[in-house]
Amino acid sequence: MKRNDTSGFTFVEVMTALALLAVLTVIAWGKFTKSYDQALEATMMSDLRNLATAQEIYYREHMTYADDVALVRASMNPSPKSAITITDAHTGGWAAWTRMDATDERCELYVGSDVASPLGYATTSERIVCGSP
Repeated sequence: MKRNDTSGFTFVEVMTALALLAVLTVIAWGKFTKSYDQALEATMMSDLRNLATAQEIYYREHMTYADDVALVRASMNPSPKSAITITDAHTGGWAAWTRMDATDERCELYVGSDVASPLGYATTSERIVCGSP
């Protein structure tokens, strides 16, 4: 009597395991991408909050708001990948928006009653709003 002593997995078992691994990878990738986008948005919002603080310090010293980020960059320490643009600044208020290279999303903030929203997302002064163009 001959004994057939083969061990290992069949082709169907290996393909089933690979398919299950692929499904789990797709789910994990989606969660990672969502978390990454949320982190980028949080960074942009933080940069705008820091800009608001720096603008108030600048205002106390000069009685007008800074119209260039370079004037307040030292006191706000923005993220290296964040591109902040001040679109309007005078004694009555200021407006700015930011973006990061890794995303199409932009966040904006304006302060003052005679300043308009630079991108059209924000409808209330002193509230950071993010959106995609």
